[in-house]
Amino acid sequence: MAGKRVLAAGKFDILHLGHIAYLEQARELAGEDGELIVVIARDSTIVRERGAPPVFPQEQRRRLVQSLRVVDKAVIGYEGADPSRIVTEYRPDVIALGYDQRLDVEKLQQQLRSHGITVDVVRLEKRSADGLSSSTRIRKRIIEYYNNNGTVR
Repeated sequence: MAGKRVLAAGKFDILHLGHIAYLEQARELAGEDGELIVVIARDSTIVRERGAPPVFPQEQRRRLVQSLRVVDKAVIGYEGADPSRIVTEYRPDVIALGYDQRLDVEKLQQQLRSHGITVDVVRLEKRSADGLSSSTRIRKRIIEYYNNNGTVR
C-alpha cells in the first residue's frame, strides 16, 4: 500500500515530548512510504491566539521541527485563520489534528469543501509522554523556578 501525505500543524513554541508523540502518531498515519509535512504557526498567529509572542521566533521553531527524523518537511503557515491555502498548496491525503487542538473537525471539513477540497481530517489520540508535555506548564514551571530563586517546589 502506498503511503499517504499527512499534514500536521502547531505552534511548537517550546518543543517537548507531547509534540514528539503527536508528530510520531501523524507519521504513523503517513506510513513508511508516506510524507509528513508540518505547518508551523506564524509569530503573528500566536500573538493573535495567545495574546503574547512566542518564546522562539517562527524560523527557529521551523528549523527545530524540521530536524526531527519523523518530519519530512516543516513549513511556516500563512497569515490568517483560513487553512485552505496551505492545504491547496500541499494537497494532503490526511490532516492530523492533535488531541488538544481546538479545531472542530466537521467545521474544518466544511470550510475546506467550500473551497473544493476533500481531505480526511483525523483527531489523534492523547499518548503518554514522559515529563512535562505542555508548553504552558513548562513556561509556568520556568517562571516558578525563577520566582523562587532557583528552586521548584
